[in-house]
Amino acid sequence: MRRMLTMLRNLRGTLSLLAVLGVLAASCERRPLEDLSNTHYVRVYVNEDILNVTQGFYNPEYARPAYDSPQIMRIVLADPQTGLTRADRYLRTIGHDERGTYYEGYVIADPGEYDVFAYNFDTEVTLINHPNDFSNAFAYTNEIASHLRTRLYSRFLTKAPAPDDKIVYDADNLFVARSRGVQVPYSNKIDTLRTVQGDYFEAESLVKYYYLQVRVKNIRYAISASSLLDGMSGSAQLSSGLMNEDDPVTVYFEMIPGGESQAAGIAPVKGDPTAGSTDDVVIIYTTFGTFGKIPSLESNLSITFDFTTVYGQPYFETFDITDLFLTEDAIVRQWLLIDKTIVIPDPPKGSSGGFRPGVDEWGDVNTDIII
Repeated sequence: MRRMLTMLRNLRGTLSLLAVLGVLAASCERRPLEDLSNTHYVRVYVNEDILNVTQGFYNPEYARPAYDSPQIMRIVLADPQTGLTRADRYLRTIGHDERGTYYEGYVIADPGEYDVFAYNFDTEVTLINHPNDFSNAFAYTNEIASHLRTRLYSRFLTKAPAPDDKIVYDADNLFVARSRGVQVPYSNKIDTLRTVQGDYFEAESLVKYYYLQVRVKNIRYAISASSLLDGMSGSAQLSSGLMNEDDPVTVYFEMIPGGESQAAGIAPVKGDPTAGSTDDVVIIYTTFGTFGKIPSLESNLSITFDFTTVYGQPYFETFDITDLFLTEDAIVRQWLLIDKTIVIPDPPKGSSGGFRPGVDEWGDVNTDIII
């Protein structure tokens, strides 16, 4: 009997709950799982025509910076008064059409006016400071590691480094799109976010890539070669795309050994007895990224080549290349072709020739470890 009474009470409770749910269902409006109001489709095209990276090579057979299309773009909608982010989204869907590569997705934003910018989020060296502030966001690269600074004999053997001697890595590619005064109306369905001109957003490279080369004699005596280029800008504003002229830096990059100078198409320099006089004259080259050359520092624009030699003595040479940046090759093609020959000295008499560090093949080592 007690068991039967318990079952009746449970049944009564179940019927009461069903009645309540029925009343709630009758009073509620059916709505979709996701509210589509204020949801906007956005598309960002990327201009991948980059001198010395994807086109315009001095020598197509030479090594150049590896290039892959970005994997992620970040779109930011900022308050035009404060510059601060009010909405953002990461665009991971990649498409291609006759216009090029684009990134698409959806962003939720209230009606109003916005300053909009977008940039790729997968750079390795180039960093973004103030990424949530349209007015103050800028791109930059870090200073080089301490172990690299100690190898720069031109800086440490001739003088004590100045406190403001800022030596940074060269930049890798950063695509940036920007548009001010974008109007976002209220919509109860998905619409398309566009620039004030009514077009999709388009991102351009914020980084310039220069190809640089110089002749070297006696390269067999060098273990490594690095370069320091003064008078460059260390940062650039995302909102304008302009370099920061108040941020002078020295850009560091490694040089790559190339072929013979004549095979590389370098004409001997008139009055230079070493140019083309021996098969031992080769070129070293590289392609480096920068935010630009600071115009106000034209008189101080120089490049230094630091060599580590096999006989243990460092060697370096510095050239003034102010005029080189004014040539057609530099302005139009972004090629810096230095018409000089660096001569690495022969080893001192009686020198054993030093040593050339290397790595042997891996081998198995069996030993007991006492714990």
